[in-house]
Amino acid sequence: MKRLKTVLFMVVIAALYGAGVTGLHLSSVKTVEENNRFIEQKALVELFGLGDVKTLSKEEINTIVQNQIDRSETLTDPQTGKKIPLLKAYDTAKHDNLIAYGFPFSGIGFWDRIDGYIAVDSELKKTVGLKVISQSETPGLGGRIEEPFFVKPFAEGLNITAPKSGGNYLYMGSPGTSPDEGTPQYGRTFDAITGATQTSLAMSRMLNAAVAEFNRAVENRKAGAQ
Repeated sequence: MKRLKTVLFMVVIAALYGAGVTGLHLSSVKTVEENNRFIEQKALVELFGLGDVKTLSKEEINTIVQNQIDRSETLTDPQTGKKIPLLKAYDTAKHDNLIAYGFPFSGIGFWDRIDGYIAVDSELKKTVGLKVISQSETPGLGGRIEEPFFVKPFAEGLNITAPKSGGNYLYMGSPGTSPDEGTPQYGRTFDAITGATQTSLAMSRMLNAAVAEFNRAVENRKAGAQ
C-alpha cells in the first residue's frame, strides 16, 4: 500500500511538472513568434525606406507593413519550380505609387541559416536595399552582414539585369571584379567582410541564386501574360 501511494505521488508530481513545462513552452512559443514577426516588420520598413523605425511605435510599424506592403502575389521560377513571395511596396496606403519590389533570400552561412530580403526598383533593373532578418554568424566577423557598410552598395543600386553569358548577377570584390562592371548603368560588386571569407562567399552564392530565381520568375510571369 505504501509503495502504491509513493507511485501515485510520483505520477501526480510528474503530471503537474509536465503540464507546467508544456504551458511555459506554449506561452514562450507565442512570444517568440510575435518577436520574430516584429523583427521582420521593422526590417521591411527599413528595407523599403517607409519610415524611421527608431521613432515609430510597434503599432505604427505594423500599420505601415499592413497598409503599404502588398504580399498577395507569388512568382514561380520555371527552372526549379520554387515559389517566390513577391512584395510590392507603395509610398502610401492608397497604393498609388509603387516604389519597389522585394523578395526573400536564404541559405546556409558559415555556421547556420541566413534569411533576409532584397529590394529592387520598380523597373526591376537595380537593387535598392538589402536586409538580413536572421543569422548566427560570428559576432564581429560574419555577423557584420547586417551592418551598414555591407548593405550600403545594395541601397545605392547594384545591377540585376541579365549579365553576360555565364556571368553572375553580383560579384564580391572591388570595382572591376565583374567582367561587365559599369555596363550598362550600374555596377555589380559589393565588398567582402574582412576575416569572414566563408560567410562572404555564402552570401554571394545565395544572393546570386535568389536574384537569378527572381529574374526567371519575372520573365515567366511576363510570358504567361502574353
